[in-house]
Amino acid sequence: MLPPDYFTNKEDRILELYRQLEDFILKDITRRLLSAGEMTATADRLIWKLKQMGESQAAIEEKLRTLTGLTQKELRSLLQDAVLTSWEDDASTLKQLGIELSNPLENAAVIRVMDAEYKKSLKRLDRLTRTTMEQSQIDLINMLNEAEIRTAAGVQSYSAAACEILDRYAGRGIYVYYPTGAKLTLEAAVRLNVVTSMNQTAAQVTNQYIVEAGAEYVLLSAHLGARVQGKGQPELAGHDNWQGRVYKIRGTIPEYPNLLERTGYDIDPKTGQGTVKNPLGLHGYNCRHSHKPWDLRLRNPYADENGNLKIDTEENRKRYELQKKQRYMERSIRATKRKLIEKDQQLNLVKETDIQKTLQSDYDKLAYKMTQQNKVYNDFCKENDLQPQYDRIKVADFGREQTKQANAGARRYKKEKEDKGK
Repeated sequence: MLPPDYFTNKEDRILELYRQLEDFILKDITRRLLSAGEMTATADRLIWKLKQMGESQAAIEEKLRTLTGLTQKELRSLLQDAVLTSWEDDASTLKQLGIELSNPLENAAVIRVMDAEYKKSLKRLDRLTRTTMEQSQIDLINMLNEAEIRTAAGVQSYSAAACEILDRYAGRGIYVYYPTGAKLTLEAAVRLNVVTSMNQTAAQVTNQYIVEAGAEYVLLSAHLGARVQGKGQPELAGHDNWQGRVYKIRGTIPEYPNLLERTGYDIDPKTGQGTVKNPLGLHGYNCRHSHKPWDLRLRNPYADENGNLKIDTEENRKRYELQKKQRYMERSIRATKRKLIEKDQQLNLVKETDIQKTLQSDYDKLAYKMTQQNKVYNDFCKENDLQPQYDRIKVADFGREQTKQANAGARRYKKEKEDKGK
C-alpha cells in the first residue's frame, strides 16, 4: 500500500517536461501568428498558412523527440519507486502473519506486471503528446482565421487583433480533447495520467502478492480531504464513503462488504489481475487511495476501538472543498504567468509604437495582478492550515529573470495607480 501523502509532488519532474512543451507551442504559435500580419494577397496567405502548419508541426515534433527520452526515463523511475514503496508496506503487514515476500525486482511474475504497466503508461503519455500536437495545429489555423476576420471588419489592426487572441489562448492554456467530449488542460491531463499510472502499477504488484499470500481481504488507505460524492454520481464516486475500511475480495460477510460492489475495483484471486470496473472509484482517474493484503486478526489503523473511521465526515468534506479552492487559485496564478510570458513575447515582436505602449501597460497590470494573487494564495493557505504547493504554480520559462521583470512591472503599475489617486 502507498501512504496517502505519497503522491504529493511525485509527478513534478514529468510535469516540468510537459510545461516546456506547452510553452514551446505557445511561443511558436505567437511568432507565427504575429508574423502573419506581413502577408497580404489572399492566395499567398493560404499557401503561407499551409506552410506554417507544416513548419510548426515539424518544430513541435523535434521538441517531442527531445522530451520523449527524458519522459521514458522519469516514468520508469516513478513507477519503480511506487512499486518498491508499496511492497515495503505490504511486506511489513504480511510479516506479522509469518509470511515473507520476495523483492519485486527479483520476482519474475512481478517484473512482467511492472513491464506491462510501464508500456501501458507510456502509450497513454505518447497518445497525449500526439493529441496535443494535432490540437495545436488546429488552434493555429483557427487563430489565423479569427485575426483575419477581425482585421477585415476594420475594427482592429492585425497586430492588435492577434495580441488579443493570443492573450485568450495563453490564459486558458493548451487543451487536450477526448473522444468522450471531455477536455482537460495539458497539465491536468499529464498529472491525471502519471498519478493514475503510479497507483495502478503499484496496485497490480500488490495483487500478485495477494495471490501469493492467499489473502481474502484488503485494507484501503484513508486521508483527510478525500474526494466526496458529486451530485448525480454513484455512491462509490465519493471516496470518503469507502476509504479506510476492510473489504472481502470475493463474496461478502457481515461487517466486511465486497470490494467490487463498494469501490468499483475487482481483483481476480487466481491471477491477481486487478480491473477498474468504474473509473470513478478505487484506482480510477486521479485516485490517490491504495489497498494492501489484510487479515482479520490485524487491527485497522484507520478505525477506532469501536470500528468507526477516525476521519470525521464533515471535517473531510471541509478539507476537500478548501483544497479545491486552493487548486483553483494555483491554476489562476499559472494562467497569469503564461499571459505574462505571452505579453513579453508580443512586446518583442510587435513593431507599432502605439500598440507597444498598450502592450507594456497590459504587461504591468498583469504583473501587479500576479503579486496580488500570490499574496491572497499565501494568506488563504495560512488561514486554513494548508500547505502551499509552490510546485503547482510553476510555469516553464518563468524563472528568476521573469519574476524580476514582473516585479518591476507591478511596481510601475502600483505607482501609476497611486499617482492617479493623488
